[in-house]
Amino acid sequence: MKTHLRLIFTLCLFLAAVFACKKDKDPAPETEEDPVKKFVTILDDSLKGRGFGYSFAVYRKDRLVGTGADGFYARKTEIQEDKPVTADTRMQIASMTKTITAAAFLKLGKEKGIKTSDKIIGYLPKTWVKGPNIELITFKDLLTHTSGIVGMNESCRNGAFTENVWYGLKLLIENGIKKENHGSSCYQNANFGLFRVMIPVINGLNFTGDDANDALLAANGYEEYVQKQVFEKAGVVTSDFLSNGSPVPTFGYDFPYSGEYGFDPGDFSSTTGGYGIYLTANQGVKLYAALFSPDNNAVITQDLRDDIVNNGLGSYSAVMPEGKFSYHDGWWYSGIGIANPKGFRSVWMHCPDDITVVLFTNALRNGDGLFPLRSDFYQDITSYVLWAFSKYKDPGRGKRMRHVNFHAYLEHPEPH
Repeated sequence: MKTHLRLIFTLCLFLAAVFACKKDKDPAPETEEDPVKKFVTILDDSLKGRGFGYSFAVYRKDRLVGTGADGFYARKTEIQEDKPVTADTRMQIASMTKTITAAAFLKLGKEKGIKTSDKIIGYLPKTWVKGPNIELITFKDLLTHTSGIVGMNESCRNGAFTENVWYGLKLLIENGIKKENHGSSCYQNANFGLFRVMIPVINGLNFTGDDANDALLAANGYEEYVQKQVFEKAGVVTSDFLSNGSPVPTFGYDFPYSGEYGFDPGDFSSTTGGYGIYLTANQGVKLYAALFSPDNNAVITQDLRDDIVNNGLGSYSAVMPEGKFSYHDGWWYSGIGIANPKGFRSVWMHCPDDITVVLFTNALRNGDGLFPLRSDFYQDITSYVLWAFSKYKDPGRGKRMRHVNFHAYLEHPEPH
């Protein structure tokens, strides 16, 4: 009996030694790399070393997958040394601001019981003269650029500074709109600039009747609400987000770079709403992922997210075989109409598989002043991101790409 026990004990020791050796020789396999990193690589490889400044960041759900950056945000021409762009370099996001304004209004409106179908007239300053047909305009009209506001020259040419300061907005309301223009699409920064005035009113601000003082109150009220209820809720830490970087600003350049002095967009505290916010790629992707990832309700709830995406409130869409994409681009420039305009081109895009990408460039190509690169597949920054995503998803190793003009998928292919 003792002999049998001794044999069993010996056998157990032998088997234990075998399994111990096997454990040493065959460690657990490493976790497979996130396939979305291939998207990051495609973006970076196609942008890097091309001679212009860019930064981008990619999230999947609420996690950073990767970033990329190259070029300079300031050059020897301005400050005697080249300053390299990183994912933490602030850029002017231009009309990407409209999405932030839309989210801020929808969040506040839900809290106060205000619907997008409500008329705006009761939320404008009482001292403003309301011109013809202003009583027709709803919040949704502003958010979809169908308010009937067509600009000071009534040509639907998009206005910037003069139409978006307090006095410009006041004059647009005084001039009123034509009935035949109400409901027709006309892209105007002022549609969103008016929210800089109305968000503080909805939030309880009482204007004094003094234009200079009220302009400041409105700007501060808008900035404070966006800071606390959008940025901070998304976990984005930033201050003074309406002025360019300090001590060295981020300049916009032409492409190919001419060597000329860059373009500094400056401060937007008196005109923001439709444009004007500065963010880094890391901040931007965290913010827009918080807004559009269906698992994230830190800033807005799913019903508001659906309203933005499905009704085009400060957003656009593209539907491809890979799925539905939501986005808004940004375009800020100096010198459009000359051979070498300077400025910024940007986009946020929420892609299938809950992937969010933010891409900034501080250079515009010669001639049309758009995204520096162009090919048979893409013409501008929005279709470029669609191309990159399709290349990442394409299981046929290029077959999907052969005869595709990705710009044709865009709901609104014109730059914004």
